[in-house]
Amino acid sequence: MNRAQKTQAIEELSERFGRSPIAVVTDYRGLNVAQITELRRKIRDAEGEYLIAKNTLTRIAIADTESAAINEWLSGPIGVAYGYGDAVAIAKAVDEFAKDNEALEIKGGVLDGEALDAGQLKQLAKMPGKDELRAQLLALLMTPATQLVRVLSAPAQQVVQVLTARSQQEEG
Repeated sequence: MNRAQKTQAIEELSERFGRSPIAVVTDYRGLNVAQITELRRKIRDAEGEYLIAKNTLTRIAIADTESAAINEWLSGPIGVAYGYGDAVAIAKAVDEFAKDNEALEIKGGVLDGEALDAGQLKQLAKMPGKDELRAQLLALLMTPATQLVRVLSAPAQQVVQVLTARSQQEEG
């Protein structure tokens, strides 16, 4: 890799770290190409990407940024999962893959400038994602409205029932 290629790689890494609210550092030793391709697909489905990165270039790219917190995990061969959408979705994708493939080791990561160790990332993965939280909030907001409609319609239903009973009584 010549100097121009290294400079370009550093710029691309800096751009990815700057754009992503979450980055998860993993040790991918022991995974074959098919498994890494599957991991990339899962992360892509969660609005992210997974890249194999050189430690030295990554250190230079994150120097003096909020992502510098991951320096302690930059040793050995690493892959970084960048999340551009829902941070929980990326954590879940990586955690689920790591459960199915013991060769993938989650080292740590950074979420909005805060360093997260592997245990904290696993806790993040257990949280509901944005879509789940939106559905829960919508259900909470709809429940009182549904109950209000039932309460308001109850007197009208009772009047209809009385009138129906009275008309049946007159007919019979």
